[in-house]
Amino acid sequence: MNQVSLVGRLVQTPELKTLQDGNCVTKFNIAIDRYYAVSQKEEKKSEGKATADFPRVIVWGKQAENCCKYLLKGAMVSVAGRVATSTYENTEGENVYLTEIIGERVHFLENSSSEFRRNTDNNSVEA
Repeated sequence: MNQVSLVGRLVQTPELKTLQDGNCVTKFNIAIDRYYAVSQKEEKKSEGKATADFPRVIVWGKQAENCCKYLLKGAMVSVAGRVATSTYENTEGENVYLTEIIGERVHFLENSSSEFRRNTDNNSVEA
């Protein structure tokens, strides 16, 4: 069974892309902290090692529209979906492997509208 459930903070504000066939899509990364004891986390940081993961999430349709309308960088979200892998050949002729999360349900865990308002006329953010 291919199911994944993640909770993290948006690394960037999602942007909506409308494809030629009319479908909407957005892609964004979320920061997910790895669980460590405080001393272990400080040790990893001092060694320059990662203490978080940053998976790419792809969301389609109305769900993508809502993500772009209501979410801002730093917002806490829960994503339920599935893992998808793909490969392509880069300009050097090497195979590049991608692992992405296809977000089927995105839950907004914080009400960012109390702190920020997105102006949908010009896609700016107001404090």
